[in-house]
Amino acid sequence: MRLWQKIFLSTLVLVICAVELTALMLLRNTRQLLMEREQQHILTEYEYLAASVQDNVLYTQLKNNNMFLEDDAFYNAVEAVLQQQAEQGNTAVSFFCKGERIFSFGPVQTSLEERLLASVEDLEEGGTAYQIFHDTGGVYLLMSSSFLLNGRICRLVTTSDISELMLMLEQQMQQVQQISILCAVAISCVLLVMVVVLLRPLHRINQSTKQIAQGQYGARVQVRGGSEMAELAANMNSMANAIEENVNSLRQVAEDRKLFIDNLAHEMKTPLTSILGYADILRVKRSVTDEERREYAGVVVEETKRLRALSGKLMEIITVGSTQLEMREYALEQLFDEIDTALQPLLQSKGVGLKTQPAAAVLRIDPELFKSLLYNLIENAAKASRHGQEILLAAGKEDGKLFIDVIDHGIGIAAEDIKRVTQPFYMVDKSRSRKAGGAGLGLPLCVEIAAMHNARLLLQSEPGKGTKARILFSGGGKNG
Repeated sequence: MRLWQKIFLSTLVLVICAVELTALMLLRNTRQLLMEREQQHILTEYEYLAASVQDNVLYTQLKNNNMFLEDDAFYNAVEAVLQQQAEQGNTAVSFFCKGERIFSFGPVQTSLEERLLASVEDLEEGGTAYQIFHDTGGVYLLMSSSFLLNGRICRLVTTSDISELMLMLEQQMQQVQQISILCAVAISCVLLVMVVVLLRPLHRINQSTKQIAQGQYGARVQVRGGSEMAELAANMNSMANAIEENVNSLRQVAEDRKLFIDNLAHEMKTPLTSILGYADILRVKRSVTDEERREYAGVVVEETKRLRALSGKLMEIITVGSTQLEMREYALEQLFDEIDTALQPLLQSKGVGLKTQPAAAVLRIDPELFKSLLYNLIENAAKASRHGQEILLAAGKEDGKLFIDVIDHGIGIAAEDIKRVTQPFYMVDKSRSRKAGGAGLGLPLCVEIAAMHNARLLLQSEPGKGTKARILFSGGGKNG
C-alpha cells in the first residue's frame, strides 16, 4: 500500500469514527432528554390522577359525613375520576384494591401490568414505580403506586403508549446514519483531493530521486514555498549536487588513472624494448667487438637507469599521499647547504652551477620529503640549462608569506604547456627528456609534496629565457 493510500485511509477512518461518535453521543443525549421529558410528563399526569382520586373520595366522605364509605359509594367516587381521565387521553388506567382489579379503562395491557406488579410487590406505601416494556404491539410506559384510601390499601396503574416517541427516535437514528454516510462520502472526496495535493511535492521528489538513481545526476527537484516539503526538496538538491560532484570527481580520477596507466605502460615499454633488443644482440651475435659491446652495454645500462628512475618516481607518487609525515622545524640555511652539497656531483656532471640565497627563517617540514621536492625542481632546472649556466635557489617573503624559488635561464616552457607540465608523464620535449633520463613524473610529485606542506607550486616561464618554480607557503614561517 502506497503512502498516500495509508494516509487517506487512516485519516478517513479517524474522521468517520469521530463524526459517528459525536453523532451517537448527541443522539444519545437527545434520546435521554426526550425520554426524561416524556417520563416526567407521564409522572405529572399520574400524580394528578392519583391526587384527583384521593380528593374525590375525600369529598364524597365529607359530603356523606362519613369517614368510611360503603363499597358502592367508594367505588363510584373512584370510577368517576378514572373514567373521565380515560375519556380525555390515550392512557389506560387500572385500579386495584386489596390485590383485586376493580376498574380498567382504556387499552389495558394486562400481561404487562402483571409483570409490573410482580416487580413492585414490595414497594412502600406512597412510592411510585415505573417501567418500560417492549411488546409486540408497541412500547409502553407503566406507572404504579400504592396508597391508603378509605381505610384500604389501593394501587393505581397507568399504561402510556410511547411507541410514537420510540419510532421518532428510531427515525432520528436512521437519519443520523444516512447523514453520516453522506458526510463520510463528502469527507473522503475532500480528503482524497487534499492528500493528493499535499503529497504532490513528495511525488516530484520521488520522481527526481528515481532519475538520480538511474544515473541522471543533473536532475533537480523544484523548490516552492517554505514548507517542510520545500526544505526536503532543497536538501535533496544539495544531496544531488554532492553526488554529481563526487561522481564527476570519480570519473576524473578514473580518467586520470587510465591515462596514467596508459602512459606508464608506454614509457616502460620503450626502455624494456631497448634492453631486450641489445641484450638479444649480445646473445645472438657470435662475434662482438669491444667497441660494440661497450656501446650495447651502455645502452642497456642507461635504459635500466631510466627504468629504475621511472619506477622510483612512480612509487613516490603512489605512496606520497599515504606517507606519514615526520614534521619538525628546519632552518632554511641548513636545508640549502645540505641540498647544495648533495647535488654537486649531478650539477658538475652537467656543467651547471648552483647559487643559494637562503632567508633567515625556520620551516616546519618533513625534511626528507621536502628535499625530494627541491631535488626534483633543481634537477629539472639542470636538464633545461645549458653548459656553464647557473641555477638560483632563493628564499624570501612576499605579502607576509614565505616562498622558495628555483630559477634557471634555460630553454623555458611555452605558455600553452605550463598548465600541463604538472600532469603525470607529460613532457614538453619527449626526445630530449628521455635522453636526459626523464619520465614526466617529477613535477606531479612536486605538486603533491607541496600540498602536503600547505604550499602551492607556481610556475612562470618564457621560451628561451628560463623558468621560475616558486613554492609559496600559506604562512610566513618562523624567523631564524
